[in-house]
Amino acid sequence: MSCPQPTEQDDQIQIAVIDETYGVVEEGEHWEAAREKFRQSLESEHGLPFEDGNIGPSADLPAFITFLSGTAPVPIWLMSAALFFLGKPVQENLTAWREMASKLHNFLKRPAALNRHGAAILAVEAVFDAMGGIPRELRLLSYGTRHVAGDEETIDADIAGATDTLFLGFIRHVFRIEADGVTFVVDVDGRAATAKQLD
Repeated sequence: MSCPQPTEQDDQIQIAVIDETYGVVEEGEHWEAAREKFRQSLESEHGLPFEDGNIGPSADLPAFITFLSGTAPVPIWLMSAALFFLGKPVQENLTAWREMASKLHNFLKRPAALNRHGAAILAVEAVFDAMGGIPRELRLLSYGTRHVAGDEETIDADIAGATDTLFLGFIRHVFRIEADGVTFVVDVDGRAATAKQLD
């Protein structure tokens, strides 16, 4: 894919559903027809447009990309997320994170990749689960990405921005989140989030 692809903006949650026809249906006209049928089924199932994309640099990984924005409960969550990504304490609208996780899981029945907003939703949900409920206060200490094959334990000092769409298929997201004074490192790889409490 040579043209620039849309990337997640501050008011969006980017979801890239991996094209399940890739490598299964022989390339050519049959593959093009099969992938168009798959794209249409995604649009029908979710009621949103999905556009053709590639989330694999140098090794193509075709996907269909959509954005959640402007639909309830997205606006409430966006206010909380804005504070979260500034590294500010979030004390209000924490239930919106659970509501967004529920909405996001509808898209994650198939292999998918997320940009930082979607990954943050899964990371916060993992923290809530590790704590056994919703904390009184939540704060993002740092955020960055790693290559999916990397095993480095580096802790980021800053809060990185959204990742270019082309790289989404080959990264994992790493969050350091403080909840009620307890710090967690959360690794989000595709649609799976793992929270580890730091001592």
